[in-house]
Amino acid sequence: MRFGCSKSSPGSGRTPVPTIPSQEFSTPIRYVEDEVVVEARGDLDAWSGPALQETVRQLLDEGTRRLAVDLAEAPFVDSTGLGALVWAYHRCEESGCVLRIVNPGPSTLRLLTLTGLERVLPVFIGGT
Repeated sequence: MRFGCSKSSPGSGRTPVPTIPSQEFSTPIRYVEDEVVVEARGDLDAWSGPALQETVRQLLDEGTRRLAVDLAEAPFVDSTGLGALVWAYHRCEESGCVLRIVNPGPSTLRLLTLTGLERVLPVFIGGT
C-alpha cells in the first residue's frame, strides 16, 4: 500500500495531510438455511460504510427476515463502520428482521466492548 499526502498550495500555511488509499470493499451475499449472510470484505470505515448500508437496505426491501453481517474478512472497523452496524441493527428492528453480527476480529471486538455496543448489538463469535 502506498501512502501519499493531500496537496496544499504554496504559501497557504497549511501542512499537507497524509492520505491513505482505502482498500477495496465488497459485500458478497450467501445464504445459510433461512439466513442471508452479508460478508464484509475489506476495511469497514467512512468510505465503505455506505456500501454496507445500501446492501442491507436492498435486502430488507426484498423482505429479508434473518440477516447476519460477517466481519471475518473486515480487518479494520472504525467508528463510522460501527455506525453502519448500528444503523443496520435499527433498520432491521424496524423491519422485523433479526440481525446478527458474526466473527468480529479481536480489534473490532475490543472496540465493541469499549463502546458498550457488545451489550446492544447481537454479536456472535464463530460460525454463520
